[in-house]
Amino acid sequence: MPRKIVDVHGHLVAPAELYAYREFLIGSRGHYGRRLKGFSESREGLGHGRTGVIPPEELKHFAEEHIAWLDKVGTDVQLVSARPYSLMHSEKPARIVHWWAQAVNDAIATQVQFYPQRLQGICNLPLVWGEPVSVVFEELERCVNELGFVGVLVNPDPSEGRAPMEVPGLGDEYWYPLYEKLVEYQLPMLVHSCGCVSLRENQSLHFISEESTAVMSLVQSDVFDVFPDLKVVVPHGGGAIPYQVGRFRGTYWQGTERGGTFDEAIRKLYYDTCLYSEEALALLVKVIGSDRVVFGTERPGDGSHKKTPTAGWADDIAGVLRGIPAHSEQDLDLMLGDTALDIYPRLRKNLEAAG
Repeated sequence: MPRKIVDVHGHLVAPAELYAYREFLIGSRGHYGRRLKGFSESREGLGHGRTGVIPPEELKHFAEEHIAWLDKVGTDVQLVSARPYSLMHSEKPARIVHWWAQAVNDAIATQVQFYPQRLQGICNLPLVWGEPVSVVFEELERCVNELGFVGVLVNPDPSEGRAPMEVPGLGDEYWYPLYEKLVEYQLPMLVHSCGCVSLRENQSLHFISEESTAVMSLVQSDVFDVFPDLKVVVPHGGGAIPYQVGRFRGTYWQGTERGGTFDEAIRKLYYDTCLYSEEALALLVKVIGSDRVVFGTERPGDGSHKKTPTAGWADDIAGVLRGIPAHSEQDLDLMLGDTALDIYPRLRKNLEAAG
């Protein structure tokens, strides 16, 4: 059995009032400040509140609801980030992007403080389309040093589909100052696309498109030569890459000066299991290898639905992994938790501190 069943890809469960605060920020464009009338500026007794958007006891109630979902599928610990569609990285002015990221991070931190053995935080960086990546550093450092978060979520397209050609790929030096910080703090990054305002693709398709682009940009760059200790997790099984590997082996790799093979290059990253079919999961593990696959479900999220009225839950992914005959007990241990505990050192430290 793995040391812990660790789900690296979960999202915040919070009351509607939190998202009403987002609409307040968008509607007012920050002209009335960050306060939402009716809530205090601090959370008495919790020590890390900045926005005071939701009372702690209400967040505790929603955390309990969240944990009940995890219990249904036997997950011990889940790493929690914002609902990606909500992060509004292309909105203006930049201050409302920052205020919203801080409010969401505070909500996650409150829930983690109530249940540190079950939930751990992933920092939502206030990336702003058109601004340098350094604008996120203050919030990144707060999340690490004050809130105790264990990783970060990085949106590879802060334009949210408005102008992707203007956004540097993750292999570009634009991102290097962030990578330097992540290595310094031992923070893996979850490369998760966020909102999409394009009329050409819906949000779920944008996830797959941007995550595929992110993988290709990273493996065709010098990022892992410059930052050999950088840990990168790509959700949704790596977008399209593992399932089109035959095409990329030849078209993009053979005969180039980079050396090695495409298969070796893509194994410099980690890929989560947030896929909802046995066929896709089996192919992911076969192509990537069980030592580079980490358990992720997005639960609760888009996959939290019954496959049919009588079938099991679509995001009971651990059950699907266990049902694939090719997976050994060692494979399962790596995928379901052991690799996550190894690549998230702050997670391991936090769980030890929580007993």
